[in-house]
Amino acid sequence: MKLLYAGFDTIDVALQGAFPPETIELLKEARYQAAERQEAVLVRIGPGRVAMHVEASGLRGGYAIRADTGPLGEVLAFKANTDPQEWNGFASIRASTLAAYGYHAARGQLFARLADLGFRVIGYSVNRIDYAADFLAPGFELRLDGFTAHPRAKVRPHWSAESHSDRNQPSAVLSGRRLESVTIGKMPGRQIIVYDKRREALDKRKFFWFKLWGIDPHDSATNVHRIEVRAGRKELKDRWGIRTFADVETCAGDMVRHALNEIRYLAPMQNDSNVTRQQIDPLWQAMIEQVERGLFDFRAGILPSQIKELEREQAIETYTNLLVGIAAPLAVALDLANDQIETRLPPRMVKLLLAAITDRNGRFQKRIDRARERLHFVCDPSP
Repeated sequence: MKLLYAGFDTIDVALQGAFPPETIELLKEARYQAAERQEAVLVRIGPGRVAMHVEASGLRGGYAIRADTGPLGEVLAFKANTDPQEWNGFASIRASTLAAYGYHAARGQLFARLADLGFRVIGYSVNRIDYAADFLAPGFELRLDGFTAHPRAKVRPHWSAESHSDRNQPSAVLSGRRLESVTIGKMPGRQIIVYDKRREALDKRKFFWFKLWGIDPHDSATNVHRIEVRAGRKELKDRWGIRTFADVETCAGDMVRHALNEIRYLAPMQNDSNVTRQQIDPLWQAMIEQVERGLFDFRAGILPSQIKELEREQAIETYTNLLVGIAAPLAVALDLANDQIETRLPPRMVKLLLAAITDRNGRFQKRIDRARERLHFVCDPSP
């Protein structure tokens, strides 16, 4: 059992404060444009000219504006209200931001960005924190019957389709499906989720995790499982009195450790019928030991520039695949025989591209401008 990464995975903050009226109007116009174009619109806001993508829809809870400051930033939401005494803002610090900068720097960046945006903060309240640890766990298989929790705790397993390339390879399955994750508890209270993080990173194309772990994403034999403790508003405020970042730094370790005591994952093949005397699984023990070392000191070992470069490489791969995917049916539509494709298709595509680039109506340049906006945080050297 080897620890690959540990740290805060999500931090959500409610914000008391407001934008000036002119900024609200600018953001509302950007949302209207995003709805017209059916894609996010890049705007620059506030005295710091902060770049962010404004989405076509808002966020539940009365937030008319939803915006994104990129893979090294935050997801932000704002109400169209100029009264600074109201709770008009919301911020969710990204997992990639926390992995690249760490808790303290990510927290500082949030408030610096809000100041640069011109959002006047009167107060704030931490609404959610997720703490997670990823383990290289050879041979580990998640078992639903391994968990012990309060009988009222809600347990939700997720079974995913088995994907062995060799169908004759024996594996632990249930009706052709494997247990991929187990979630215990319900938000906005407390949840613990154990899941196949490698599978999730591949499915959601979050390839920076593989760089952080130092493992090959193509190595299907690699087993990375995550234990994640999530605390929502009720758990933080009602049970632990956590509202500020100072409270987080004082109490979060005790809160996570308490959760791992109340919900346990037991080692397999034990005969004692009294579960309180049974040994916990080595994965659970490794998580407890990490929490006891401290929540704030683990270093990810990945640079912000590396995350940005990985996002750019992913964009290049995506658009390259699209180009090649379109080329094949184009060859068929042109009625090219297989032995003609190599010599006749490339010149035809070059001719089409040159015609589009030199089009006097400027349609290709408009597409370029839109692409620059869409990929701003990936390709722009100074977001």
